[in-house]
Amino acid sequence: MTSVSTARQLLVALDPGLRECGVALFDLDSGELLAAGMPTNSERKARGLPAWARMADGVAAFVSSLLEPLRAAGGAVSVTVASECPQVYTAGKSKGDPNDLIELAGVVGRVAGALGATSERSCLPREWKGTLDGDVMVERIKSRLGERPHEHLRVQLPRASDKHHNVWDAIGIGLHVVGRLAPRKVYPR
Repeated sequence: MTSVSTARQLLVALDPGLRECGVALFDLDSGELLAAGMPTNSERKARGLPAWARMADGVAAFVSSLLEPLRAAGGAVSVTVASECPQVYTAGKSKGDPNDLIELAGVVGRVAGALGATSERSCLPREWKGTLDGDVMVERIKSRLGERPHEHLRVQLPRASDKHHNVWDAIGIGLHVVGRLAPRKVYPR
């Protein structure tokens, strides 16, 4: 009797950026957070294809360092990339230059290619975080990780506290995809 070996299903969740990307790696079968951090782009002033490639290289290096032990153990790995989809808002709600969203889309495409993604998913900000304030959403994300306390130890936050949201957003996108972020319904007794 032969046994059929299946590839380990992993999710790489991205909060894309041209200079840094929030990245969270999840096991798709268990929904467990394996690691999270924020790789940076070595080309600080580049734009367009060169910047997308450097950012993808940074994310691929971060993820590869986590995947190597899995592959060394003899297991096949299948990678799904999930990203927040860059969205243009109406003039009253828009922040920054809408052309920057093209840069983000380019980064996501290059990252998916660099990781050899077998599938891709995207979600709009409203789909994964609704209309909650950013600080409230970070607290919800932390509370979901609190259900599995060892996951907090796997989060590598950058030194600059104003960049922490990039990592928390990547984790939130991943939690959304694995079904752990939905608001909980409270029923009166």
